[in-house]
Amino acid sequence: MNADLLTPTLILVAACSLAALLTARLHIPSLLGYLGVGVLLGPALLAWIVPGPALTFLSELGVALLLFMVGLEFSLSHFWLTRRTVLLAGSLQMLLVATPVGLALWWLGLPPAGAALLGAAAAMSSTALVARQLSEQGELTTRHGRTAIAVLVFQDLASVPLLALIAIWARGETVSPLRILGEVAGVLALFVVAAVVARRVLHELLAWVARQGSEESFVLVSLSVVIAAAAAAHGVGVSAALGAFLAGMVLGESDSRHHMERHLKPFRDVLSGLFFVTLGLQLDPTRIVASPLLVLAGLATLIPLKMGLNYLALRMARLSSVDAWRTAIALGHGGEFALLLLGMALQHQLIPAAIAQPALVALVLSMAVAPLLIRQHERWAGLLTHTTLLTQPPQAEESDIAVHACQLQDHIIVCGAGRLGLAVSHALRERGVPHLLLEANDAQAQDARASGAPVCYGDASRSASLLAAGLERARLLIVTYRQPIPAQHTVATVRQHRPDLPIIAVCANEHDAEQLRRQPGVCVYLEAAAIGVALAEAALAWAANGTTGSLRAASCPRADAETTLS
Repeated sequence: MNADLLTPTLILVAACSLAALLTARLHIPSLLGYLGVGVLLGPALLAWIVPGPALTFLSELGVALLLFMVGLEFSLSHFWLTRRTVLLAGSLQMLLVATPVGLALWWLGLPPAGAALLGAAAAMSSTALVARQLSEQGELTTRHGRTAIAVLVFQDLASVPLLALIAIWARGETVSPLRILGEVAGVLALFVVAAVVARRVLHELLAWVARQGSEESFVLVSLSVVIAAAAAAHGVGVSAALGAFLAGMVLGESDSRHHMERHLKPFRDVLSGLFFVTLGLQLDPTRIVASPLLVLAGLATLIPLKMGLNYLALRMARLSSVDAWRTAIALGHGGEFALLLLGMALQHQLIPAAIAQPALVALVLSMAVAPLLIRQHERWAGLLTHTTLLTQPPQAEESDIAVHACQLQDHIIVCGAGRLGLAVSHALRERGVPHLLLEANDAQAQDARASGAPVCYGDASRSASLLAAGLERARLLIVTYRQPIPAQHTVATVRQHRPDLPIIAVCANEHDAEQLRRQPGVCVYLEAAAIGVALAEAALAWAANGTTGSLRAASCPRADAETTLS
């Protein structure tokens, strides 16, 4: 064992662990903590960690895993349903932000290639940060929430030619529109080959491995797929990270998608964290101290300028003034792909360090203040539109919910159409109990509807969605979310309108259950305990009847729901 590597490895892992704990406690993005670790331990300050081939390789593998997971989440069917919003709002936002910023930087003396790259980086926002914050606020299914996600999807797609452009520069080749098109065509050809040749093979391979029941084998095979895709892309001369992204897209429609997400997420978080550490190693605080006004000017210019340009683009995409400002504020910061682009450009010396360093710091600081801006977007939108009271305009799905619920009386509202929600719905349909399911994931809602469940697409944490579902006439509400924050928002929303309505909620752990028990009239089941109760009911039913047939009846999904509802 190389003893020289043990001490810096221990320091790096311990520092990253502390950074992750601290950022989680402060409710700020963990990548900011990793960047801070890189700055603190890097050559500019303590010099305890020195960039090297091993750290660079692991960080690049983390980027490949990050893009693979993005590819898994990218649904081609969902893209087709929302193609107009994604293409129109996304392209307008990228064009109207990147073009004036790039032209301004070119006018200030930056080379055209560097100015274009900085302009594109300025247009990028953080998908993870926006999605998480809007989810916590219960705004993912609002007009501005959907538009923000659509723009972020387009930005993720736009990173493909941008990364291809960096690959051309890194190889020292001449940049031309035909060369860029050739690079993108190579990526598309790789994707077509993967989709046509490897899709069926990969789907069946992963399904077969999953059926063997060995979690270790599934993780290793999944990692092999990512590395093989990255190696194939590198072999044909394109970015290894792009190959991983395309592999994620190929597997995004498979039955193993969620299985892979669950098992690869820890690897992605740790290894992509190393990328941001290596990015922090390149930040030179002395340059920032030497030119603090330049950093502050970049931050003070980036956020309001980006918000204003976002607003113009979204108005051109036919959003209302209020929704355009809400979305513009939510996207008015930097993002991971912007840091990725600048970091790779800095590694390959495509942009002078004197310009790239302040730009990196300004992007990081903009991400640090982004959660606060998103929390206050309604107030800021009200001030900018001279509206003293902002009310959410009706959403399209709420009319559909109202149509399905208009005939329901004394019914049950089930929040969530996952496996547990569908089991409850199956039992209620068997007994003829009127009910309606609300599901905020449109793909999952379509799958549940195909199974025969009375499900509507809608966010149960929104008052309008619950009222459209007949909350005032309901006799019971069941929350089946495994995530604690949506469950807490839903319960709080119900209590605003129906303080007396009985609520049953299922939680994954005791900590989340304790948060919900503080609300009056909420019966909380731990997920494992609910299964135990169902098994006990099945055993008691079998003991009382003493027949195998009774055991089969007691073990069906109906028994689970009857036990819970009783």
